[in-house]
Amino acid sequence: MKKVTHCIIAFSLFFAFARGEEQSPAVRIFLEKFDQLSARGFVPTLRSGSTGIGYTLETLLEIEENNSPLGDFMGMELKAHREEDFDAGGNKKMNLFLKEPVWIDDLKHSERIQKYGYVDDNGRTALYSTVQIKENSHGFRFRIDPVGQRVFIQFRGEDVGFWTFKVLEDRLREKHSEAVFIAARTRGTGKNEEFHYYGVQWCRDPSIGAFINLIRAGDVVLELRMHIKESGSARNHGSAFRIRQSRIPGLYQATTRLRPVLKLP
Repeated sequence: MKKVTHCIIAFSLFFAFARGEEQSPAVRIFLEKFDQLSARGFVPTLRSGSTGIGYTLETLLEIEENNSPLGDFMGMELKAHREEDFDAGGNKKMNLFLKEPVWIDDLKHSERIQKYGYVDDNGRTALYSTVQIKENSHGFRFRIDPVGQRVFIQFRGEDVGFWTFKVLEDRLREKHSEAVFIAARTRGTGKNEEFHYYGVQWCRDPSIGAFINLIRAGDVVLELRMHIKESGSARNHGSAFRIRQSRIPGLYQATTRLRPVLKLP
């Protein structure tokens, strides 16, 4: 098995270097760990639910779970996905980063939730809304200002907050300057789900222009996630930019598949 693994690494490195794509130390070290994990075949999930695939990968790679604004592995972001979630026609999304807008509505957080929100099933005043380029049922949408280099968030046609292109680019590069996306075949469900991690796509140099175009296409959205607690204060889980998983490669100026899709028996 060691001989096969070493051959796979050499094969991948040969084609990467042939294209003038020298791999970073993070990628090289990651691949050594990944190949050992992939050679194990199907492994049982260590957590049931949608987050099990990423938690299991990071645990088996001995990476501590964290909420760091930087990448997971030597500054490199790791994103694991079930292979069916990456289909071109799929609508599954994954988090890119958290970034609050500069609010220009002169409201406190609790006042903002009162004005824009609703009463949820738990009886709370809440504001959980997916913002995209088209106005949603809550009245939110994006407005892109290419001249002023800003992305605005609007409520019923009125600008209420914004991000500059520069802020979004800095956040994108801070979190995703280099990333690997790991595909897994799955079997079973819930606590009995198992994963075989087999595919690796290495991405680098994200483009703010591509990011803006993905917003225009509806492939990048923003999740507002806040509510008012019983005490009357606001609870904000953070405004999360998310991307349609099948569109992730289009975010980067360079992508390389380092591990091919394996068809298992």
